[in-house]
Amino acid sequence: MNTNFGVLTDATPVAERRVGFAAALSAASITVPHALGLGIVAFAPLGAQMPVAALALWSAALPGALLTLFARRPGVIYAPSTVVALLFAAVVATVSASSNAVQLSPSQILAVCGATVAMGFAFQWLFGAMRLASLARFLPISVTHGFAAGVGLSMLVAQISGGFGAGSFALDAVTLRHALLASVVVIAARVVQHRWPRVPGLLPAVGIVSLVVVAAGGLSHFAPATPVAPFAWPALPDWSSVPWVAIARAEGVSLVSLAMLMAIVNSLDVLVFNQELDLDYGLRSEPNRALRRESLVGIGCGLFGLIPASTSASRSRIALSRVGPSPVVAPTHAGVLLVVAATGQWWLPYVPMACLAGALLLAGALQVPRVMWSRAYALAAPATWSQSWLVAMVFVISGGVGALVAGLVVATFVLLHASASTALRRSLLDGERRSRRLRRASSDAWIAPRMNGVAVFELQGVVSFGVAAHLTEQITALLAPRHRRVIIEASRVAAWDATALARLGAMARELDQRHIELVVCGLNKGTAPRAPAHVRTAADLDRALEWAEDAILSERPADEAPLASADDALGELADGISPEARHALEARLQCHNIEAGEQVFAAGDASDDMLLVQSGRITLGTAWPPTKGVRIATVAQGMAFGEMAFLDGLPRTACAGSEDAPAMLMRLSRSQFDAWAAQHPADALVFMSNLAKIGTRRLAATTRQLRAVLE
Repeated sequence: MNTNFGVLTDATPVAERRVGFAAALSAASITVPHALGLGIVAFAPLGAQMPVAALALWSAALPGALLTLFARRPGVIYAPSTVVALLFAAVVATVSASSNAVQLSPSQILAVCGATVAMGFAFQWLFGAMRLASLARFLPISVTHGFAAGVGLSMLVAQISGGFGAGSFALDAVTLRHALLASVVVIAARVVQHRWPRVPGLLPAVGIVSLVVVAAGGLSHFAPATPVAPFAWPALPDWSSVPWVAIARAEGVSLVSLAMLMAIVNSLDVLVFNQELDLDYGLRSEPNRALRRESLVGIGCGLFGLIPASTSASRSRIALSRVGPSPVVAPTHAGVLLVVAATGQWWLPYVPMACLAGALLLAGALQVPRVMWSRAYALAAPATWSQSWLVAMVFVISGGVGALVAGLVVATFVLLHASASTALRRSLLDGERRSRRLRRASSDAWIAPRMNGVAVFELQGVVSFGVAAHLTEQITALLAPRHRRVIIEASRVAAWDATALARLGAMARELDQRHIELVVCGLNKGTAPRAPAHVRTAADLDRALEWAEDAILSERPADEAPLASADDALGELADGISPEARHALEARLQCHNIEAGEQVFAAGDASDDMLLVQSGRITLGTAWPPTKGVRIATVAQGMAFGEMAFLDGLPRTACAGSEDAPAMLMRLSRSQFDAWAAQHPADALVFMSNLAKIGTRRLAATTRQLRAVLE
């Protein structure tokens, strides 16, 4: 850790020092009333036997000073976090409520609270050590807004239930006086802020109102923030004879939940603030390292019964907007708070608690994200708006534990809804995709106009039962009366569960009743259980498209002329060639039988032969077997392959072979063709023209496939 305190040096310009001091004082004018109010509220249950003022004062100063010492960053101010302080108060209240049952003294209560807070910051350290800080950004905005609003609303409710500093709420003149004084502080702070935008109005408002109350002799009508007491250092927790087992049985779940909530929310604050520093001020940092560094100081502060500090976004923004990342600001801010802590016992008794309650009212109202008060936001995003208020209300009613559960539930539903909404990656409803099968022009002419009856749906993400049900509704709604075949491409699905595949089977039955065939392709055996037996599957989208094209070809009426002849060895290459020349060329072909799984040639082989498929099917790919590379195309009866080496004599550019069944090929070498061309020059020109047409058609098909991949 960097132990350079970052104080002023001779190299620091005088003007920068002056502006840095002013920025630090402006930030401290927010921190002082805010931190003192939070500290007094948090430690109030221990007030009977412990110096609450000393605990609040030193908690406001020492943790921030320690972070400034051990985690110094130019322009970054450390101060008690609203979330951490409020959750600390919840821990104190929880332990205090059980103190009689388990026989705890106030010092032992402080020890249990310190252990809980240390546990929360240990969780935060683990987040940083496991490099999980970046995962916090995946929390839905409704949850983060809900946590922030819950903290702010809890501060408001706490001031109301506490009678705005009177001690308790009652419909009497005492509460009314305290409420009016707190309202005066809020109004005065807003007036100062409006009149002098660069001057934070919270501390001036608290100070001016307190002076007016004291000068008017009205302090006797208001509860002071703390009673008059001599100077005191912070009280240390009593770790001796704490009944840890009894505490764990009584409040263990609540305390662990509060610690986890503290870790999650504070980690999120640190992450968001670091992102803002990077985007707005160009100050880059590693958030996981920042978490680990702040956590170690937080653990130590918790064990000594202090409220840990954290990066303060609001105070740091004040400093960064005025002086930038100056090394002056943070030490000055920490020094001001240390002076406040050392002298606070003398002047804090003259500050009415209602004034600090007003400061907390304003801070709580500002803690609620502004968009949550926006009617336009509520109309534009009603689901997110309502979810945010739900989490906030749960926070107020049941505390941090309930808010953590509610937030996780909301996050789960939001993520599941997002998963369902994006599970359908793309819909191709007009025959945009074709297989890589090389077919004759006559076959393509029959298939092409009928491919709009094939709908392709590409899926992605994780598919559970709910997502599958949502997909079924989407697919059914998109199908048109012309669609007779549906292909579901699932190679991008990371995981399935058995119920999702069962729902897929139900969809297959529903489509079958409408005389629509369904095939599912790309199921990963490692992430998907076995598909239902009645669901047709294919290895990949190309094979599924081949199935659809073959099915379309099979619907061709029997009384029409056949698309190909079984004894047509040359296929389209013989179109327009005289019968005599064709027979002469066929006589030069050499028959070659291929077994299932046998390779015909490999990429890089030197050969100038062209091969024509007589039966079976040949697969072209970047490697052999094709599963080790990319499947380029398939060639069936009547089609040729290997024409590139035949034309230019260069080595083969792909691998070829028969994947799953025997095949019979006819081989035409370039030397045999040249000898035939010398005898039939006119027919040779027709042959080469046919070969060029086939190549052009294949290039167009490749372009179409490439466009589909890029899209």
